[in-house]
Amino acid sequence: MKTLFLFTLILQFAFLIFAKSNSLKGDRILVILDKLEEKKNYSIFFKSLEDRGFDLTYVSATDEKNLEIIKYEESLYDHLILLAPETHYYENDVNAKQFINFIDKGGNILLTANENTGNAIEDLLYEFGATVDESGFNVIDNFAHNGTTPNVLAIEELDYPISLDKLEAPVLYSGTAIKSNGKNPYAKPVLVAGPAAYSWDETAVTKAPLVTGNNIILVHTLQAINNSRIVMTGSNKMFTDKFIESPVKLNDKTYDKSGNLDFITNITKWNFQEKKVLKVISSKHHKINETERPEYYTIKNEIHYEIEISEYNNGQWQPFNATDVQLELIMLDPYIRTTLKQMPPTNPTSSTFAIDLMVPDHCGVFTFKVDYRRYGLSWLLESYVIAIHPLHYNEFPRFLVQGLPYYFGAFSMLGGFILVTLLALYHEDKKNPTTASDTKEATLKKKTN
Repeated sequence: MKTLFLFTLILQFAFLIFAKSNSLKGDRILVILDKLEEKKNYSIFFKSLEDRGFDLTYVSATDEKNLEIIKYEESLYDHLILLAPETHYYENDVNAKQFINFIDKGGNILLTANENTGNAIEDLLYEFGATVDESGFNVIDNFAHNGTTPNVLAIEELDYPISLDKLEAPVLYSGTAIKSNGKNPYAKPVLVAGPAAYSWDETAVTKAPLVTGNNIILVHTLQAINNSRIVMTGSNKMFTDKFIESPVKLNDKTYDKSGNLDFITNITKWNFQEKKVLKVISSKHHKINETERPEYYTIKNEIHYEIEISEYNNGQWQPFNATDVQLELIMLDPYIRTTLKQMPPTNPTSSTFAIDLMVPDHCGVFTFKVDYRRYGLSWLLESYVIAIHPLHYNEFPRFLVQGLPYYFGAFSMLGGFILVTLLALYHEDKKNPTTASDTKEATLKKKTN
């Protein structure tokens, strides 16, 4: 019995040492709670993260001793989960500015609000171009709700399938409304309320709500230009064990369990960069029938360009399939923008996109750029700078079809000149024959006159 216990203990210790998450950014997660006692309310969610190999550290938003996310200009964690929506001020000056600095260093954030959102979360949402409704206001839908509780929404469809194609069961949501200012091109909602939803408190509606219908955002996402990912939601309750295990009754349909855990798992996989991550394996360009990249190109050179791209999903690199990868040849403005063709697969972990084209008939310094930005996927930017020279003196064509009239005019003039010269040199006028008597008669007539 003792031997079995020791063996089990060794296995658990080895698992803790060698377990590693599938996230490309790392497995260190800091969970910030309003109170540490609330940790038990999210046990299923936290266990799902630990099962995926993440190392979770828990701290209270008011813990002056342990609350720290950046030290000596280095991030102490790879990801943040903010489950402290009601705390107005975090200790140690952990505020919106420090969260933005954490994102600039490549960190990812999952943040939650609720009907009593504090200043810290409100300020951070404002940085992302979003706001929450007034304190005490909940999202209410008298048609799409769970059972007889209108402030517990049951959402059946995704507004944007960023990480999950469809929901197997409705997602339960109880919390405040998020409104986007629509000015951030890098933000996109994943879950929105139904057309009959509105945001209000328990009193009678006396004025127009802040936001209504499909404009109410329940789960919002943002991907920064450095590929850091942020997920925002107005409900911390959707992550609790109660909502995850709750049965759902929506209209005439009944579900044994909500779709919260499936939705949360997939959205956090995207959030923590366990899926939908693109990487450029290689890229090259050269003249057709050559293999080495030249120092420069000459106008109208026929060239070959190709780029190899791989996609990361759930711990595996795999070929990336797309029909809209484009190449641009730019000198201030794009001179050429063309779609690359996906080549037949030759590598089990990547795809090759290629094209043959002619460089512009314009000399200068050009940038060959692939700038691929599709929401839900990490941004790709691959560029080369190379000069395009004019033709050398010995590379110009000697005869042009368009110049035939001029060639004819020049040669006809040359031929005419030669002909006239020959005539002038070798032509002689014919003299009329005369007799001596005729000459004498002519002389006498002149004298007589």
